[in-house]
Amino acid sequence: MTTIKPSKTTVSYDSVKLGIDAHAKYYWVSRQIDGATPQPVQKMTCDELLLFVVKQQKLTPNLFTC
Repeated sequence: MTTIKPSKTTVSYDSVKLGIDAHAKYYWVSRQIDGATPQPVQKMTCDELLLFVVKQQKLTPNLFTC
């Protein structure tokens, strides 16, 4: 019997930049990968933002926030 393990392909980027606009209840976040045009803004709670940041850290050694 042969066991086939799915490959763990992780896309790696040179840099990921997150522009974060903090409000009382929600955070509005825009992401820019490498030198591409920034992606559309996403609305997140604090917990969602923290999970999102952890996922981004796995994609690049250079994560910037402002």
